[in-house]
Amino acid sequence: MNYSSGHWHAVLSSDELRRRPVARTRFGERLVFWRDSSGRPVCLEDRCAHRGAALSLGSVRDGQIVCPFHGLCYDATGRCVKVPVEGDRKIPESLKVAAYPVAEGDGLVWLWRGPAVDPEALPLLPALPRLALVAGLAHGETTWTWKGHYSRCIEGVIDYSHLPFVHPNTIGRLTRNPECSVAVESIADGFRAWRTVEPPDRQFIELIFPNVWLNRIGPGYVLAAIFAPVDDTHTEVYVRWYYPAGLRFLRPLLNVLGLVSQWVVFHDDLPILASQRPVNVDDADADRLLPSDAALIEYRKMRRRLREELRSNADLTP
Repeated sequence: MNYSSGHWHAVLSSDELRRRPVARTRFGERLVFWRDSSGRPVCLEDRCAHRGAALSLGSVRDGQIVCPFHGLCYDATGRCVKVPVEGDRKIPESLKVAAYPVAEGDGLVWLWRGPAVDPEALPLLPALPRLALVAGLAHGETTWTWKGHYSRCIEGVIDYSHLPFVHPNTIGRLTRNPECSVAVESIADGFRAWRTVEPPDRQFIELIFPNVWLNRIGPGYVLAAIFAPVDDTHTEVYVRWYYPAGLRFLRPLLNVLGLVSQWVVFHDDLPILASQRPVNVDDADADRLLPSDAALIEYRKMRRRLREELRSNADLTP
């Protein structure tokens, strides 16, 4: 992997990891995920060291992943521990594949993307106060791929000022006056933002850095989105809508409404996000942000601080 940030990134829903391996492209690399014998998530590069077959086409047996081509077995460290066709002959040390640190929390699988460190020294997963709040609520979920770098996609959902222009027939209708003023405050692992209007608006958004977005619509109603980077021009977005558990009997109807409403709203954004150049906001020094872009300014500051810290740490490496 070409590491460019030192953070945990949410990359999968926990519900996706069942009995079979799961293939996903993240940060431009083909990866395979599965659960070991104790139920912990595992992530390896999706390529058998023997002859390059996709491990994700194989199976999981006794907590190990089995290549579909010749039955080679790999453990959670990426080491080949069994080659059936070789019998008792010693397994070459070169029969191994890259393994990446992963962890699980808040119903998500997180991938560490950053400098290689001792697993015991990795930081804790980001604090997700809103998800913790809604943990007892019912929710629906959908997944779809957006054409755009994940940083541009995130900026699309933390931008209040575009609403009356991009969504004039849906959520933009709630904004009677296009004039926009946005306030931002720091929270654990990210920031909170809201429109400053009279009377005060109960709605606010939170960004849990680097790639989790939460939208508090009202008491008991929260919209969440996880922006999992696929490559420079594609992002897999996991959208969840939470609602009071007492409405579980309406789940089929609420899930249909959730799916339709998310498609209708986000569908407006997609062609514009895909058109933005440069694709990565880290390269967008020519952008001229405005005061109404307060949330975007904070997001870019966080990305800039992280890049500077990584460069500083690299300079200290003997």
